[in-house]
Amino acid sequence: MSELPESVRPAVLTYPQAAQYLGISEGRLRNLKWMKIGPRSVTYGKRDIRFRISDLDEWLDLKAGVTPPPEPARKRAKRPRRGIILLDIFVALVIIATALLVLKFLTGG
Repeated sequence: MSELPESVRPAVLTYPQAAQYLGISEGRLRNLKWMKIGPRSVTYGKRDIRFRISDLDEWLDLKAGVTPPPEPARKRAKRPRRGIILLDIFVALVIIATALLVLKFLTGG
């Protein structure tokens, strides 16, 4: 596939053409795509999936270590849960009420 001149070479490849271009079986390419670790693809509908040659080359460079892997997206901090805050307030109120009862008992009142 890469022997074709640039003007004749198609912009996108089908599964069999992309697998041949990468030198792997078509089933392996489908599995890599299903596991979301394969090259990016373009869809023209539900089942018509194509691969751009530039995406295949980029994926090969990533696998060969030529380009560094992209940094993972940062996750934002989680919100505090309301139930835990209400429970903390309830526990604090119980402790304060117990302390007041102990003080009342000790002072004789």
